[in-house]
Amino acid sequence: MTKTSPHSRKAERPSPKKERTDRLGKTDWVNAAREALIKGGVHAVKIDLIANRLNITRGSFYWHFQNRAEVLSALVELWESQNTKPFEDVVRRSDIGASAKFAEMARLWLEEKSFDWQFDSAMRDWARSSRPVAKKLAAIDDFRTNLFEQVFLEMGYSPFEAKVRARVTYYHQVGYYALGIREDQQARRDMFPMYLRILAGDAYAE
Repeated sequence: MTKTSPHSRKAERPSPKKERTDRLGKTDWVNAAREALIKGGVHAVKIDLIANRLNITRGSFYWHFQNRAEVLSALVELWESQNTKPFEDVVRRSDIGASAKFAEMARLWLEEKSFDWQFDSAMRDWARSSRPVAKKLAAIDDFRTNLFEQVFLEMGYSPFEAKVRARVTYYHQVGYYALGIREDQQARRDMFPMYLRILAGDAYAE
């Protein structure tokens, strides 16, 4: 049996990084930065680290951003749009009543499809070391809380009670994530109707 000389084998080489002609788009970079933020915090959002993860030269980055600060800014914009707009869209619906709106808004947290809780938690971690991000986070929290307040007003609650119920609802969910509670999805669905009745009170109509 003839053996192949090890000298005749071609040395295995790592796949070369993509050139600019095959560069990724801006959205690819922002999404990769988002994953880095979630997994390693803001300190993991670095051009070289992301380029290595994407197996692409860092030159691709500069087709879309001037510096790291720009991709960090894009991350904040993505988070605001991705995790806030779904709530806003529900409140603006004219085809359903206030109770249905409340249920749909709460369901965004239950299903965690349109709302990315890991992205939200990563932003809160980042805010602890960044005053501008903390300021933005506070503004978004106020905006989301106000959306719930609008729905409670539509249910017929007084302005004061609508504000308090909105805060209890929102702070309850933020605390749920902050405590790192992860439950079986079916168990969460089983408890969901009870949560709605408790948080929305007597004005809630199933």
